[in-house]
Amino acid sequence: MNIAFIISDYNYHGGAKKTASLAERLKSLGHSVDIIVIRCREGDLQTRPSNFSNILDLHGSGLFSGIFKLTKIFGHSRYDVYICIGGYSNLSAGLAKFLSRCSTPIIGSENFATSILIGNYPKFFFRLLLPLLRLAYAQLNGLMFVSERLRLEFLKKNSWHPSRCITIYNPVRSFNERLKKHTMYKKKSGLTFLGVGVLEPRKRFDLLLKSFSIVAKPSDNLLVAGTGSLKHKLESLTKELGIESQVCFLGYVDKIESLMKNSDILVLTSNSEAFGMVLAEGLATGMQVVSTNSFSGPAEVLGNGRYGFLADVDNVSSIVSSMRAAIYSPIPREIIHEGASRFSLDLITNKYLEFISAVIESEGNIYDPI
Repeated sequence: MNIAFIISDYNYHGGAKKTASLAERLKSLGHSVDIIVIRCREGDLQTRPSNFSNILDLHGSGLFSGIFKLTKIFGHSRYDVYICIGGYSNLSAGLAKFLSRCSTPIIGSENFATSILIGNYPKFFFRLLLPLLRLAYAQLNGLMFVSERLRLEFLKKNSWHPSRCITIYNPVRSFNERLKKHTMYKKKSGLTFLGVGVLEPRKRFDLLLKSFSIVAKPSDNLLVAGTGSLKHKLESLTKELGIESQVCFLGYVDKIESLMKNSDILVLTSNSEAFGMVLAEGLATGMQVVSTNSFSGPAEVLGNGRYGFLADVDNVSSIVSSMRAAIYSPIPREIIHEGASRFSLDLITNKYLEFISAVIESEGNIYDPI
């Protein structure tokens, strides 16, 4: 098959990592694969996934610029299917298909826990786009969700046919090999806690720092991997909490796998996570994993507490309790392996191919049964 992924930005975020892994695996299976990037923002080129680089940059300066450029591609389509990554891509590709009258199937995906289509998007201005979103999604032939809870929430608010809407988790590359290489913790030099993500409000790194200040022994340390607007505020918070010497802000980290293999406990304190890619990656390296039970993915990724420790959202005492449980009552290695196996790249790729084939073979849009 000739397959094109459409993504708004291709950088170190979870959606891009997923897309790169799937594209690489599909290509190895003999499919022709391209990644069409609608926007190319400053810094993307330096932080793009290195495992797949067959990229077509549209350099869409805005929504309508990107739609126009996609319309030209759709007008001379050489692909069997387009797969959109995220709501922005769904909107852009859906409207481009409407304008171009393209007959090639388009499968959308939902990778974010906030959306105008489920009524929890905070910015009122973007809610004015709801009519355009409904028009765009009506052009889609299928829709994939990164968690079942997210899928059910969308179906509750939209009259799409359930057979066109499927839950497929994000994949993690080579989980078996990576899990064997991880070294169990309890080193004499102390534990290494790890936080990964953009340093922005919804990730609540302030809660991580406060919880670490309560849990940590003097020999323990916390590594924070990621960049964002809150870096200076978070650095100031470490001074207020008296943990400045134990916390290291690493900035952008290209090889997160290596960092995880040399850390002990992964802690995610977000207010929302559609999936929680870093949680699956943590399981894949055999780490003890702690996460807030935020909407919508962490509970599913961690098997409702079987594979990792779940804490209440925005609750330092609950996060502290979960971190202590990870230290003193760690989950057995074979259970973590069981959890990680659900995100095997081969397994997830096969699910993609099955759904793609079902959509291609059927007629109709997202409102019609397959």
